[in-house]
Amino acid sequence: MSELDLIERITESAIRRDGTLLGVGDDAAVLAGAPGIVVTTDVLVEDVHFRRATTGLRDLGHKALAVNLSDLAAMGADPRAAVVGLVVPPSGLAAVDHDALRAGMEDLAATHGVTIAGGDLTSGPALVLAVTAVGVLDDPASAVTRAGAVPGDVVAVTGALGGAAAGLALLEGRAAPPDPDIGAALVAAHRRPTPRIDFGRTLRRLGAHAMLDCSDGLLLDTGRMASASGVRIEIALDAVPLAPGVARIALALGAEADLFAATGGDDYELIVAMAPADVPRARAEGVVVHPIGHVREGTPSVALTRKGDAVAAPARGGWLHHV
Repeated sequence: MSELDLIERITESAIRRDGTLLGVGDDAAVLAGAPGIVVTTDVLVEDVHFRRATTGLRDLGHKALAVNLSDLAAMGADPRAAVVGLVVPPSGLAAVDHDALRAGMEDLAATHGVTIAGGDLTSGPALVLAVTAVGVLDDPASAVTRAGAVPGDVVAVTGALGGAAAGLALLEGRAAPPDPDIGAALVAAHRRPTPRIDFGRTLRRLGAHAMLDCSDGLLLDTGRMASASGVRIEIALDAVPLAPGVARIALALGAEADLFAATGGDDYELIVAMAPADVPRARAEGVVVHPIGHVREGTPSVALTRKGDAVAAPARGGWLHHV
């Protein structure tokens, strides 16, 4: 069973009870109250989401928290706290390894005013980090979900894509960096993503209609927005911003650069649907906004073009688990 199939089954059977405004099916849950509470969780499993050979434990600590903060950013929430579940493999972790994990998390937590407030520790067959992050919204009804895109909206991303996938290719030895500085930046994009907390807050305040983070790939994640909103989304691949060096890495891998960037995943930029008039307003407030497409009426789907010509969507549209 695919990850999408299992999520659909869970969503269909989930019962939303009093006190929960938004449950399964978005980047985070929203609980009623004043302020509203926004909750999200992610699990990173060794040899599924990371490899010890290519990921230092300080970087892993950073990433485990960053991917959760990115979900809060996608709702427009202010992060407050996180709790951490750590599964230690049979080989164990040295004290210095525990220190590195904590330092990676704490450095990022301090940047965003987040308290690492507790968690759980156990042993198991592999190294696993499970982080639950909590944020707040003064008005819980203001959370930006995936479901609000309307025909006429511009679809935009908050930064360049493809860097994380290119960085992973470098770490795995599948390609060589075009130059050392670009190579280091691509590896950092994979190891230490930047959650767009400030961008998410500003976009919410400006009235963004729909938002989610680009964690599993632009094509797959815009498909989730299209499905939740009941709309057709058209993406112009030639408008997708590429991180420096991505085109060279894609060429070395025998891939088309724009499709490589649109399906690689792990970028953690925000994908936003917004009124066209709000694009310059967002830029005026310091938000990076790259328009890449439009929302149309039609059967929920994503259509790709390149210089005006239709492009067939690849069979692998992004990162999916089989569960």
